[in-house]
Amino acid sequence: MSGDREQPGVNILGPVEVVRAGGGVELQLQCRKVLALLIAAAGSPVSTGQLVRWIWGEDTPSHASQMVRSHIRVLRGALPEGTLTRSTAGYRIDPDGCTVDAAAFRQLLAEAQQLLPLDPPGSARAAHAALGLWRGAEAMPDVVDVRPLRAEAAYLEELRCQAEEIVVIGGLLAGDAELTLPDARKLTELYPRRERFWLQLMVAEALSGRLVEATAVTFWRARRHLVEETGLRSAGLDTLQRELLNGVRAPDQLLGVVTHRGRNIA
Repeated sequence: MSGDREQPGVNILGPVEVVRAGGGVELQLQCRKVLALLIAAAGSPVSTGQLVRWIWGEDTPSHASQMVRSHIRVLRGALPEGTLTRSTAGYRIDPDGCTVDAAAFRQLLAEAQQLLPLDPPGSARAAHAALGLWRGAEAMPDVVDVRPLRAEAAYLEELRCQAEEIVVIGGLLAGDAELTLPDARKLTELYPRRERFWLQLMVAEALSGRLVEATAVTFWRARRHLVEETGLRSAGLDTLQRELLNGVRAPDQLLGVVTHRGRNIA
């Protein structure tokens, strides 16, 4: 379970919840939506009108504002005193007033990214710790029908992919190619149209003595997903295949093909 159960906090790396010593706090769906919107605002105030529009859209009930105020009262009782405040600009949750698993995740990911060039094993450990904060495969699956929360969930999913990538790259740079293979294979199954994950798998296979599998099996599976099914060009895949067939086995050089590609590959 993510988050510190000894201190009140909010978890959104999974279904939205408030946790306190002794367990979670039961919240109605609309209340969880209000909470998630205030957390996603990262300390900026959100007006009652914005909350109403985002949650109900065109089907706004006549008493929606009163419902928001009712949910705010519930959240104030669930969160540490003084965490949820109101000003003329709207409602605001103080980021320092309670722990939020997504904030802890981003902090650990930043640490992993910083450590990667100098301490690959430490980087992989930090990325593992970040991924351990997730509860399930999706962020906020119970509230993503709200447009801003759908966008926030997609952003967190992208960060999760970066953490998964660091686990594999850190392991490869540390010389643990064999140990990284299960993670590398899992990522190509979960994200078959992300070039970087196929490149990582090919490197892991080559460095663990599976060159034939990398160049004769994985390469062609990757081409089918990345090129034949999408019609897009995959220069990184062709470059890595050429390097492997030319006898390149230095991890830094092979991973350079992976890490020097653009990050925004669908």
